[in-house]
Amino acid sequence: MIVIQAKLIFLNQQAKQIVLDLMRRWSSCMRFAYNRLLEGEKRADLKRKLPQVFNLNSRYVDDAIMKARSTLESAKELGKSPRKVIFGGKKLFRKLQKHHLNGKAYEK
Repeated sequence: MIVIQAKLIFLNQQAKQIVLDLMRRWSSCMRFAYNRLLEGEKRADLKRKLPQVFNLNSRYVDDAIMKARSTLESAKELGKSPRKVIFGGKKLFRKLQKHHLNGKAYEK
């Protein structure tokens, strides 16, 4: 597989907002799928339910489920608790380590 990293340049603010909204919905879908996989739901059930919940097409939903499954399997292979997975970047992880986040700030 070939991976290309690129910076997106948007011609207007509306196009940027559309892409950011899509990214937000996909990330939410992936986290939701991860939690449902932890609860033991089947992939087929998730694939039927998630397009309506997050307003995504089946390709994006399937990719979110595959990413969630790979994250779950990775945590299990490393011998870590799958319930303690942190979704986000290094900055969020460091704040959680230092206990600089309380419930209200974390929800934002």
